[in-house]
Amino acid sequence: MEENEMSSVNKEGFLSEQVNQWIEKHRKDNYEWFKLCEDINRFSHSTMLNIKIHNKYLPEIIGASLYIRAMSNFQGAVIMAERGMINEGKALLRCLLECQFAIVALDKDKKIADQFLLEDQLQRRDYLKAYLRNKKAGITHPMDAPSLEEINDLLQGINKQIKDKNIKKMTKRDLAKRAGLLTTYDSAYKVLSGTIHVNARDLEQYLDLNDEGEIKSFKWGPDVKEIDTILFTAAESMFFILVGIAHIFSLSFGATWERLQEEYKSLAKNLG
Repeated sequence: MEENEMSSVNKEGFLSEQVNQWIEKHRKDNYEWFKLCEDINRFSHSTMLNIKIHNKYLPEIIGASLYIRAMSNFQGAVIMAERGMINEGKALLRCLLECQFAIVALDKDKKIADQFLLEDQLQRRDYLKAYLRNKKAGITHPMDAPSLEEINDLLQGINKQIKDKNIKKMTKRDLAKRAGLLTTYDSAYKVLSGTIHVNARDLEQYLDLNDEGEIKSFKWGPDVKEIDTILFTAAESMFFILVGIAHIFSLSFGATWERLQEEYKSLAKNLG
């Protein structure tokens, strides 16, 4: 980058117009990976348009909704990668993996759709408890907000449903296990979780250290490293998701699908 281009990034970071220069560089340096992800994205959209949902069949409704979220997470990860926003890309990859676990698990066991619906009661309970804590702490609420009595009545009803139906929370690890993807959870998902949560080891990446371990400077701004890894992980996840969606909606993929897989395998081999 030219000095004047870097000065703009130094002043405005990722909001600088000069980030477009980094996008051009990152796309050029990782051309094959970006092209593969763009092809996967087009294939995913064409697949979405071929989905026929039976309006009252919950597994298909849940599956289609998860698929739309997955495509958005996938596109977001690619957009972050081209800008060199590696950590933000990793955060979206973690979201994408959660969609992957859910879709693959749903493909294997359609009853998981009922579990998704039941777990909504657990989330409603947690939201209401948080609302009550804020209200009791004197946090201002709109004039038309429910009263404490109304909230308590609603919470009592939800607690009864949870008890009567024996609703249990299904963790992401449980979901990954039911999807047969426990090794992915214990590897990629665990690593990506460090980006979501603030911890000392993850923060170390922002430090430029010398041989003695002393801080020379802080590292920030567009990063040229790990872009191919971000795109590799995103592509791999979408392949799992597409297979699950094909099974759930009885879709068949043709020559384009085979070509995408072969391109992915070739690039993954070179990535090592």
